[in-house]
Amino acid sequence: MACEDGCHLDCEGHVRRDMLKVGVLGLFGLGLHDLFWMKQAQAEMAAAEKVSAAKEGRAPVKAAPSDGSADQVILIWTAGGMSHIDTLDPKPEAPDNIRGGYRAIATKAPGMQLAEPFVNLAKVAGDVCLIRSMTTNEGAHERGTHYMMTGFPPLPGFGVPSYGSVVAKLMTKRGALPPYIAVPSPVLYGGAGFLGAALDPFSPGGDPGQAGFRVRDLQPEGNLTFERVDRRRTLREAVDASFKQYEASSDAARTVDQFYQAAYGVISSTEARAAFDLTKEPAAMRERYGRDSFGQSLLLSRRLIEAGVRFVTVQNGGWDMHQQVMRNMAGKLPALDRSLAALLGDLKERGLLQRTVVLMMGEFGRTPHINENAGRDHYPTVFSLLAAGGGFQGGVVVGASDKQGTEVADRPVTPPDLSATLYSCLGLDYSTELHSPAGIRILLSRGGTPISEALA
Repeated sequence: MACEDGCHLDCEGHVRRDMLKVGVLGLFGLGLHDLFWMKQAQAEMAAAEKVSAAKEGRAPVKAAPSDGSADQVILIWTAGGMSHIDTLDPKPEAPDNIRGGYRAIATKAPGMQLAEPFVNLAKVAGDVCLIRSMTTNEGAHERGTHYMMTGFPPLPGFGVPSYGSVVAKLMTKRGALPPYIAVPSPVLYGGAGFLGAALDPFSPGGDPGQAGFRVRDLQPEGNLTFERVDRRRTLREAVDASFKQYEASSDAARTVDQFYQAAYGVISSTEARAAFDLTKEPAAMRERYGRDSFGQSLLLSRRLIEAGVRFVTVQNGGWDMHQQVMRNMAGKLPALDRSLAALLGDLKERGLLQRTVVLMMGEFGRTPHINENAGRDHYPTVFSLLAAGGGFQGGVVVGASDKQGTEVADRPVTPPDLSATLYSCLGLDYSTELHSPAGIRILLSRGGTPISEALA
């Protein structure tokens, strides 16, 4: 279902949009007190990491360039939980109350079938890896989202960083744009957790599919001009000169200064502003992706990674279909098929697919049996995800569900396995430790093993 402003809610009432209402460009919307609050956690975390590393005789965790196949990620989040049987894992031989209304169609990848609405995706299936044996024990939206977005089951009172925030911390920043961007709004549990708000995703705000789409904070507010922003920056530097002695002894003050410098770097960069300008795309390309919110969000994600962004999440909600699953699928699958196939084809044509991981996943699947309301309910026992590019092998299916899509029949894959695989593709050691300000240590992937069958 959708709320009044068009955002999607699931059956538990969670809104899939920016939970913090904060981007990395708070120069015009946040006061100094807010900035100190945001940066304090990062400063404390950095200090704790230095202390822990010294005690343990190791070097602190630092950003490092990737030596894997990929150096950037586009994560498509199907919020609500997409039905695997009606999409990526059709069961043409199952009874009617399981099979649903779609037949299975062949694809360009031998032996790989998809549900019939995926006519365009079928043509690029040679670049697609399907994982049909994802499994968790988290059947609630919030808990399932946490598990899939971080690789960790929910830990009470402890904010585990999401994939995008980890990548933003550990991989070298490129250019003026933030390393982690969420389009059009952040995913629940897609933030930085104990790494600090500075590594939360920047959200452009607004709908890229709407005419006149404008990115929040990339233009000065109200009657401010860039010249006035420059004058304010000069004034701030003059004030800062009076506080150098304080800054010398305060990590928080230094990190606030770095925050302002980064914010100014983005709003003053013509390249950064241009990356968000969809009007620079040919009309034919915009039509290819589709002129709706999802299609233009995917097109924007391609522009962003071209401009140096490391990690982009794209929201595609509305999959929580407890009622009338076939009717609701009919309204969503053709657009998903068109836009996803356009992204994969466009990335390949530009020579970007081999260095870009594309993931499409949600928090769980749906029940094999259609319920009394012609819908499907939450089902984490077995579900599917799609991966492409960036070290994933195209044209393969990993794992399998049984004949009715009820249980894992072959090669169970867990969120920790997925996290180990993703980090490996990016050249990051998935056994790397991260430290919270309280001194708690976590591994990037706890107990996970890369999915070798999925890797090229």
